[in-house]
Amino acid sequence: ETLEEILGNVATEAIIRMIAELNESSAEAALRDPKALHIGLLGLFGAGGKIIERVILQKLGDSIDIEIDLEGDFLREIEKIRSSYQRL
Repeated sequence: ETLEEILGNVATEAIIRMIAELNESSAEAALRDPKALHIGLLGLFGAGGKIIERVILQKLGDSIDIEIDLEGDFLREIEKIRSSYQRL
């Protein structure tokens, strides 16, 4: 959902399919695995992948009351967000 807000439906579907292929998994599995998403975005977009990650963190952070470090480690910040959601 967050990727669709950033990139649009068609681009998101294509990117998720590519990430799934890179990780030899299904699209659903790729979406549920932050590491696969991280590696896929960096693999497909290089430095631009970091920008997409920051926007993802920003959008997710806006939806909960937790401090997110947009410059921090993507996987660590995603884990903070996950933990926060589980407490709700």
